[in-house]
Formats: sequence, C-alpha cells, structure tokens
Amino acid sequence: MEIKEQDILDTIQSLRGTPSHPQPDLSVAPAVVRDTLTQSDENRVGISVMVSVGYKSMTGNIKNRDFLIRRIIQNKNEYFLDGLAIDIHAPRLIKVSQISFIQDKVTRHTYSNPYQFLQDILGVQVQRDLLTDTMTDFAKAIQETGQEITVLMYLVAIDGVRSSIERKKVLEYIKRRVPYLNYDEDKMNDYLISMAPDDDSFSMAFQRVLKKGIVVIQPLFETVLSIIMADEQIHAKERAFLARLIDLLKQDGYVFNLPQSM
Repeated sequence: MEIKEQDILDTIQSLRGTPSHPQPDLSVAPAVVRDTLTQSDENRVGISVMVSVGYKSMTGNIKNRDFLIRRIIQNKNEYFLDGLAIDIHAPRLIKVSQISFIQDKVTRHTYSNPYQFLQDILGVQVQRDLLTDTMTDFAKAIQETGQEITVLMYLVAIDGVRSSIERKKVLEYIKRRVPYLNYDEDKMNDYLISMAPDDDSFSMAFQRVLKKGIVVIQPLFETVLSIIMADEQIHAKERAFLARLIDLLKQDGYVFNLPQSM
C-alpha cells in the first residue's frame, strides 16, 4: 500500500484538535495523593503493564484488582503505582507499602514483595533501605529502553492484532539498543506480551523518548517502519500512527523521509 504525502497531511489535520483524555478530579483526593501527584519525583512513566494486585486502599478496605500500571512515582520514601483500575475503568493511586502481592498477568508469577516486582520487572531502582538486591541485566534493559518499548508496543497493538512477527521487531530493537546486557529473551518476550499501552501511556513515553536525541530516535523510527511493513501491508491505523509520529517529530525539529518502497 502506498503512502502519499497528502495522506499524511490529511491524517495530521484530523489528529490535531482531538480532545485529550480527561484528567481525574484531584480536588476530593486525600492530601497525600495530591502532594504525591504534584510534587513527585517520577521514576518511570508510560509503563503500561497489566498486573493483578492486592492492596489496602486509602480508606482501609482490602482490594484485589486487575490494574494497568502507567507510571511509578515517588514521594520522599514512599512509592506509588499510578494507573487504571480495569474493573471500574477509573484512575487509581496505590501505595506500594500497602500492597500484599502483585501477579504478572502473563507468567502468573506472584511477587509477595512488591518492591522486588518494581525493580526486577519494571526496571525501577528501588532505594537500598527497601530492597538490597542489585538490578539484574533484564531490569537494566527495561530501565534504559522502557519508554521506547512502550512506543513500539503501542504501534504493535494499534491494528488490533498483536502479531508475533511485529513483536519480534521490538525484541530485535532492544537487543541492538543494549547489546552489552545479558538478559533472558523469553522473559523479555513475556514482558512485551504483558504490555497494554493506551494513548495516555504512549504520549507520556514518547515525550521522554524525544529527550534522548537523534541517536535513539533514528533507530526507533526505522523500527517503526519495519513493524508497519512486517506483514507486507499497511493498515489505516498504522498509517495514522505514522502520520502522528512524523508530525510530533517535526514539531521537535526532526525530519524523516519515507522510503520509496512505502
């Protein structure tokens, strides 16, 4: 399928002005929540990993939820999961110290120590007084490439088919980005499967990626093209994503030409 310049311009025009997702009303949130959201030291954003979590809520109730983790934030010595409660489709902030377990939705592995999950699976460097273990190579790979992974996996899922051939392109990208890290590729594949990036997660992650400069953006853009062409056809939603990506890059001063074969 051919992508014409006018197609991109038309798609960009339709994307501009699209209303952003409404933000939760914080006026009735507990003071600790407001303080955490407004004065936090963000560790990781745009994570988009699905888990099952058991925890004590701010009101003291015991909750068990399927939860989409969008970011990890820190306020002083406390960590919070910020994301979406899937069962009620509502934003929630969960204090990590109140978590009794986190279960990986793909492997079904359950972590009784939530800080272990933060560091080993999400690539968050946890304070030494909370977790004395050093980061594994897998955790370091997630820490270094997490935002890029979110951008790419958002694209992989955008046409509604999370194909293994497209996911393989993401795995290849990670290997090229951090060739000095010796991590389990099957574990990395499970991590990609556990991801469910939405538009908010993509936006948060891409803003961080833009700060990494051309040395990261160039190979990332090339991988975007390889994912789009992986099944030898370009879907309408993939074309829209490419238009959006090019527009965002142009706004930040980056210009990429599409290959003639597209």
